Amino acid sequence: MSIKKLIGMIHLDALPGYPQHQGVERVIEHALHDLTQLQEGGVDSILIENTDDDPHLKVLGPEQLAGYTMVAEKIAANVSVPFGFCALFNDYKAALSIAKVAGGSYVRVPVFNEAVIASSGIIEGNPYDVISFRDKIKANDVKILADVQVKHAYSLSRRPIQESAVEILHFYADELIVTGRFTGDMPAMEDLRAVRAALPNSYINIGSGTTPENVKKLGEYADAVIVGTYFKVDGRMNASRVKELRKQVS
Repeated sequence: MSIKKLIGMIHLDALPGYPQHQGVERVIEHALHDLTQLQEGGVDSILIENTDDDPHLKVLGPEQLAGYTMVAEKIAANVSVPFGFCALFNDYKAALSIAKVAGGSYVRVPVFNEAVIASSGIIEGNPYDVISFRDKIKANDVKILADVQVKHAYSLSRRPIQESAVEILHFYADELIVTGRFTGDMPAMEDLRAVRAALPNSYINIGSGTTPENVKKLGEYADAVIVGTYFKVDGRMNASRVKELRKQVS
């Protein structure tokens, strides 16, 4: 097994409603810069996320949703690879809606099942609501990539990670994401091995901590990597960094 897909992150600047927001045009400018760098570097796909909306809300406010949609449409007009969305902390309805109108092919759902404690409080997964909302807006061609015991949060279930992973796919998510504890942290290899052993034929994405030094090791158990932190130089995506990792991905 080896890594087959390289997914690059666009970490959006703060959206409207946050004190650190500096205007939608600036968010768009930075997003398009990062898009250009990622595509020049050779990524296979791009995942857009409202990373700098800090502290994260459980769901987006209307002002954030409006700003996010404007940015998404600009990205969609300039992108040449498949792309998807995540609306932090767990606004799958916003992510699915944006993907539907902007032409995204997937969404990331940080808390699909179980319940977690995060900075925004207790967040409960609701797989039925995710799937039924996707059907309601006729977005069944949009894949659901679900995190397994997501980073920056603590699962209240206290059960083995592989049990959570099996349940996620049983409840109709399309792919899994396995992460470390925080952004930039590599997943624990014992977690990754356990998930792969339980689900030998399922699609597993690495959601944090990938570098040229560890990508081969991660590829023993995973199919794709989602990369943001490693690609950054002075806070923005850098094509040379992307190319460096691209060489290690088949």
